[in-house]
Amino acid sequence: MDTSIPEGVLLRNVPFLSAFNGCYEHKCISCFLFFLLNLSLFLLLSLISYTSSTYRSLKTSHKVFWCLAGARGSFGVSSVVLSIVTLIGDKELRDDTVLGVTLSCQFFFTYIVGFFIFECSLLLFSDVAFGQRSYALLAHHFISLIGYSIGLFWDHGYFIGALVVSLEMSTPFSCLCWVLLKMKLSQSLLWFANQWILVHLFHTRQNVLCVVMLVVARDWENVWQNMNVLLTVLLVGGAVIMLGGLNPYWTQKKTEQLFTREDWNFHSVIPQINNNNNKSTNQCNGSLTT
Repeated sequence: MDTSIPEGVLLRNVPFLSAFNGCYEHKCISCFLFFLLNLSLFLLLSLISYTSSTYRSLKTSHKVFWCLAGARGSFGVSSVVLSIVTLIGDKELRDDTVLGVTLSCQFFFTYIVGFFIFECSLLLFSDVAFGQRSYALLAHHFISLIGYSIGLFWDHGYFIGALVVSLEMSTPFSCLCWVLLKMKLSQSLLWFANQWILVHLFHTRQNVLCVVMLVVARDWENVWQNMNVLLTVLLVGGAVIMLGGLNPYWTQKKTEQLFTREDWNFHSVIPQINNNNNKSTNQCNGSLTT
């Protein structure tokens, strides 16, 4: 193990992770293993979901997005938990928000990069296989993949990166929203509770984005001198777009969705037949954007 880099909270408390030493080879192997882990989860969900009559009735493209929703939800929960643990437990990151590094946060970033490799690969596959055009979603995730890869392999920006990934707090609830629509449960108490939580989480995301901008502004000299130029552009540009445009827009749409029981996502909206009265209800193509 590279003793020049502190272990951090994860490696200090999880013995079997001690083999990770933060070298280039270990980072690449770890990213690949997390890619395989997410792919395995996706395949497992596809097998388990066959016990559901709703899943069996879906088109193939919707089955893919059903399982992808499960994988995204899992990533959302785990990444937020790891973000909180890392930000609280690793003092080195708080001491230097740009250059602060621990082996734990390096390992955490390999998990994030591995997931985004899986996500982008599956989106590209589904777009080609089903003739879809998820340009906005692909751009969103490719930018995330590039940003976290730069942070991981250039070894900086861990504090801000861990803070940004906490925005995934809304992802599990967005995924559940889509699944409940497919299951015709949009009139249930579970739908209302999930949507109510989701709306409040989008307001919380806005506060997190404000904190990100405050951290960058406070440590701007450090950011300007020590952070990779491309990463700086992606961070500042992305935060401004999210804070001033995308997140307020998504907050509005999720608030409207609380009352209309329709699923709005980026582009294609396709009709789905209601089981009881054969009325068409508008539902999305499965591109869960947040």
